Amino acid sequence: MAGKGGATPATYSPSLTTVKGKKKPPIFADDANWVRSDGRHFHECRPAFLRTNAVNSASGSAYAEFGNTKVIVSVFGPRESKKAMMYSDVGRLNCNVSYTTFATVHRNQGSDSKELSSMLYKALEGAIILESFPKTTVDVFALVLESGGSDLPVIISCASLALADAGILLYDLVAAVSVPRLQAPLSICLRHFFSVAFYLVLEEVFP
Repeated sequence: MAGKGGATPATYSPSLTTVKGKKKPPIFADDANWVRSDGRHFHECRPAFLRTNAVNSASGSAYAEFGNTKVIVSVFGPRESKKAMMYSDVGRLNCNVSYTTFATVHRNQGSDSKELSSMLYKALEGAIILESFPKTTVDVFALVLESGGSDLPVIISCASLALADAGILLYDLVAAVSVPRLQAPLSICLRHFFSVAFYLVLEEVFP
């Protein structure tokens, strides 16, 4: 991944979806005039920046910015498990998610760290070749520096990149995205994600 290097990171904003030459009808009547709280228009993606080797003392690490959400992930291991355990043909994965005290507007008001840690584990477990490091443990520590919304997808994507940076054998990288459901059937096309494992976070939104 290219570092910042003083240059503005490349960003991507999708164009309106077209079907057989026709524009997809707007979800809301005033789509074109709707501006989000962070200044983005309805069809604009958050500007993204990713880089590896963010923590020198870790086996692998990554830093991610998606809009106002900033996350740093450190990976340690494989290393001998601290817990006494019988020999196992597969390794162990530990995931921990935490928030800095200044990550949110109100101090110490971050999301449930235990729940996020469990969801991060479920997202990564299937992508790691655990058989490649028997009787050892890989620890993944995610720290949310600033919470600007959709924290979990950013954490998952950043953690996957950190695992690759650590040289952990993976079946594939994991990309995550959150999709709001606005009281309508959910429809998402995954044809562009065939080369990566895909983790979907569905958010119920009732205007």
